[in-house]
Amino acid sequence: MTSINKITKINDNKLEVGMGHLSVYGQQVFKGYEELVKQSYVQIKTKHKNTSKISRIGRKLPGIKKTEYFKFNSKVDFNIQRASLHRMGASEVGSMFVGADSALKLITTRVLKSLGKELPFEDNLSMRKGKVLENLAVDEFLSIYSDNIQVIHKNKYANGIDKYNYFKKINGDNTLVGATIDGWLINEQGEAELLEIKYSDNLSLRSAILEYNKTGNFLDNKYFFKYYIQVQLQLACTGLSIGNLFFLIGNEPINCVIIRNNDLISKVMSFVKELDIEVVRICKSLRAEGDIQTIDLQTLSEHIKSMLEDSYVYKNLSELDYKVEFMKFVESIELEIGEVQTQHLKDSLTEINYLKAQINKIEKDNALELAKITKSIKDKLKLCIDNMFKDNLFSEHVNYRFGGNLFVIDTTKRAIKDRFRYLINTDALGFNLGSSYNAYILDTLAG
Repeated sequence: MTSINKITKINDNKLEVGMGHLSVYGQQVFKGYEELVKQSYVQIKTKHKNTSKISRIGRKLPGIKKTEYFKFNSKVDFNIQRASLHRMGASEVGSMFVGADSALKLITTRVLKSLGKELPFEDNLSMRKGKVLENLAVDEFLSIYSDNIQVIHKNKYANGIDKYNYFKKINGDNTLVGATIDGWLINEQGEAELLEIKYSDNLSLRSAILEYNKTGNFLDNKYFFKYYIQVQLQLACTGLSIGNLFFLIGNEPINCVIIRNNDLISKVMSFVKELDIEVVRICKSLRAEGDIQTIDLQTLSEHIKSMLEDSYVYKNLSELDYKVEFMKFVESIELEIGEVQTQHLKDSLTEINYLKAQINKIEKDNALELAKITKSIKDKLKLCIDNMFKDNLFSEHVNYRFGGNLFVIDTTKRAIKDRFRYLINTDALGFNLGSSYNAYILDTLAG
């Protein structure tokens, strides 16, 4: 699948508008009329062509046996059907790696489900927005990659209810995970690919998405990491090899192509198996204590939480650093340098880490003062950077050379000061803070 980075940018040709020759009906028409009609016809034809590539029937993936999927009934309440599925959802799996709270919630939910009880489904504005925008996202995905797509199959009934939950066997063994995907497609080479849609306004998530597309690093942001793990498990549950994780970030569409990694999947599944064994153990202990059906949901949840205080599995997950745990699965180059260079690099990295730690500590200890001191400067800096885009001279993530200086603009950076960065800075545009700097600091602190 062609990545979004390879999309050809199309420059709109402005039509010169002016009164010109007469039409066949004797009415004067503007110059460029024929070209405008031609463009409109092409747009209508393209839209019709793209629409025809979206299958009206949510077909089942090929190569899936009868024992490897569950088909939802479009006429039965979806939440009731979902409650009957005993496997962990692919979208849940990543939660166990990103902190104690997420792991606690996941294990508690799994225990309650195994006991025939379940926390009420949490529906929020973000989720509803995502559902509404899903069709728009599919249309946008198709408009971008239409030339490489034969057909897209949404995993939906006509009324919007999900259609299939997949749990294909892995190496002949039943899987503990199930995946209700958004859809799949057939590319021009006749190969099936997964399609997963996400919507977000999160600026740091956008930065992580761009980082992944540039370097293959999926560890930069915990939310992107969860989505990455979700797609890897979806690939395992469907038997597919390529996944398209397509984002609508605000008004910007960005696609991430994810290649199935069996070693990573095996590692994740080892954690899933450990968690499943722990859930069985806790359920067994709870049933031995008495009739759990008479205990209200809140009390039972608190009791499960207290039991997890002595759980090795929960302790291991809550203390796990996902970046360290999964670092080996990120594509990277192993440095091969001499002994002297190795020691020099170690010394440099040690000093860098020490200095960064110092900066972080000083910023943390003086957060309120720093925020007060820098607020007006940051506001001016943001306005200055924003003004640079008004003339449409600049694009993000492009290196620009000017007056002997080399700089890059990246508005995805969280810190405003990081959004404009010099790669090479000469004295041509140099400046001196001078005595006005100290005066400004004192005046700001004084209020």
